[in-house]
Amino acid sequence: MAAKKGPASVATLLSVVGVALLIWLYRYASVNTFVLVFSFIVLFLVAKGIAAGWYAQAVVLVGGMALLLATAYLLPEVTITAKSSGSPLLDVFVAVKQTFSEQAAGLGLTIMVIAGFSRYMDEIGAADKLVELCVIPLQKVKSRYILLGLSYAMMQILSLFIPSASGLGLLMMATLYPVLRTVGCSKESVAAIIASGVCIDFGPAASSMIVGAEVAKVDLFGFFVYEQLPVALVMIPFIAVMHMIMLRYWDNKSAAQATTTDADEKGNDPLAGKNTEKKPVPAFYALLPAIPMFLLFIFSELSEGILPVWLRFHVDVVSALLFSFALSLLVDMGMTRNIKASLAKVSSLFDQMGKAFIAIVSIILCAQVLANGMMKIGVINILFNMIPTGNHTMILTVVIFSTLIFLGSVLLGTGTTFNAFAPVAGEVAKVAGIPMATILIPMQFASAFGRTLSPIAGIVLAVAAIVGISPAEIVKRNIVQVGAAFVLSMLVSFLLT
Repeated sequence: MAAKKGPASVATLLSVVGVALLIWLYRYASVNTFVLVFSFIVLFLVAKGIAAGWYAQAVVLVGGMALLLATAYLLPEVTITAKSSGSPLLDVFVAVKQTFSEQAAGLGLTIMVIAGFSRYMDEIGAADKLVELCVIPLQKVKSRYILLGLSYAMMQILSLFIPSASGLGLLMMATLYPVLRTVGCSKESVAAIIASGVCIDFGPAASSMIVGAEVAKVDLFGFFVYEQLPVALVMIPFIAVMHMIMLRYWDNKSAAQATTTDADEKGNDPLAGKNTEKKPVPAFYALLPAIPMFLLFIFSELSEGILPVWLRFHVDVVSALLFSFALSLLVDMGMTRNIKASLAKVSSLFDQMGKAFIAIVSIILCAQVLANGMMKIGVINILFNMIPTGNHTMILTVVIFSTLIFLGSVLLGTGTTFNAFAPVAGEVAKVAGIPMATILIPMQFASAFGRTLSPIAGIVLAVAAIVGISPAEIVKRNIVQVGAAFVLSMLVSFLLT
């Protein structure tokens, strides 16, 4: 009796058939047909590997190198490096090295310094103080659901200065959560607000914003003010109002159960009715996280017309962050009068920079290799030469890319899917004649929306664990407003960018 074929046997058979098909296409079909089939096979395998839980950076890097290798050997007329080493095989690694050098020294350094500065602000207590002062005005609002909507809007504004969704969310659990529970908001609704508080990656400190500006080859602060901000100013009030409506709906739906358990919940809720103890720092510490934003605005093109000539400096993001860090360090030394302890806190900056390289910068480097491979082999040009030009092409392209990123973020629980797709989308936009902002802004929003609706996202898991509810409950309470915002973001981007 013949042995039953297992998954490994089937995979081997499919691999052999795939290789045979590629050989046949290369020998007998047109170059364009071979390039399309080979590229789609590589992209399918990359997507399958990521979905299967393989290490995403390695999968994406191998896919990009495969495309570069095919280009070097099968399309010798195409140069993959500025200057060839003389060996097609070595040229692949030279191309990867060049990509790593360019991206790590520019975009990668910016993201790492932002992450490190944000962590240092938390270490010295400045982030806590900023959140603490922002929560105070909310305590004067009497309506529970208006308070929930305003709390969401406040978190989005705070994300300008504290760009980490998980970091800001945990700060809110210690400060905002007790306030909202004390005025009678259900713990499920408060958890939904805090988990979705950064459902828009907003501002020049967001890693996706930095990637977008780099891909578009424009000034970061200008890209934020002229392209992202108008869309965000529509989206934030919309989501806030949707939160008021949907959270009231879910609370009313579970009212019967809540009436019998609410008293017990408040009695057993470890965070309700009290604030977690914080190390005391002066109120002016709340200004420290805002210094980089202030510098970038004052010394940007937006302010040149109102500043005297002797004050018209130009400051990049990294320089503004390092200046702000140095000033904050001096302030902390002066306030604590303990130089050794203040210097010890600097380790948090470098520690977070390393973590940012592992989690964010590495996927950007590998994604850029994949994008270069797709660009060099010519698949993007081939595809768009096959598609009729017109507005429908632009709409279809934006919808496809945004949906892919949204679904990828839901599956992976991370907003870094935008970083992986952005370089490819940038090349597509160039070929198709699509304005960069029109394709990049909805893609950027889609990544954070998807993360918010992922039951395995870090912020969702953390909030659910602290509050004592399931991640699915948080996702359920956010799905309508975030899903509607995803659709609206594409429409608004078409109209405003």
